[in-house]
Amino acid sequence: MAHRNSIIICSLLALGIAVLVLAGLIADGSNDDIVLNSNPGVLELIPSRGDEVIAQTNVGVVFSSTWTGEIISIGDTQIPLDQQRVERALNSVVFRPEDGKIIDRLPAGNICASVAYWEVQTPSRKSNLNWCFRVIG
Repeated sequence: MAHRNSIIICSLLALGIAVLVLAGLIADGSNDDIVLNSNPGVLELIPSRGDEVIAQTNVGVVFSSTWTGEIISIGDTQIPLDQQRVERALNSVVFRPEDGKIIDRLPAGNICASVAYWEVQTPSRKSNLNWCFRVIG
């Protein structure tokens, strides 16, 4: 009987520890994006995945030092390369909605963007990344 009680107590302790660890992971408040953490080419999404933004917000990507890329689309709209601001010194590409551009303001609601990116030394090996955010107002 003592052996059985020891097993039950150990099992309950293990379950309790597992619950505490899980609660800590869920409620840590960090905005870590597992896709970015494991991605050698992309450092930051602008805006971040799941952010709420206004209609005039920049949309883009900051790349790692040996990577580059371009915005493919925002929502259902393909973004021309000549309307993207490519900042070589900052390793970034950004689109800013404004009058005279293909998108003058981001439409309200959930919007997804898509970029193609590649290592500078191997431009033929492109990867794609999609992310979504919410436009308010």
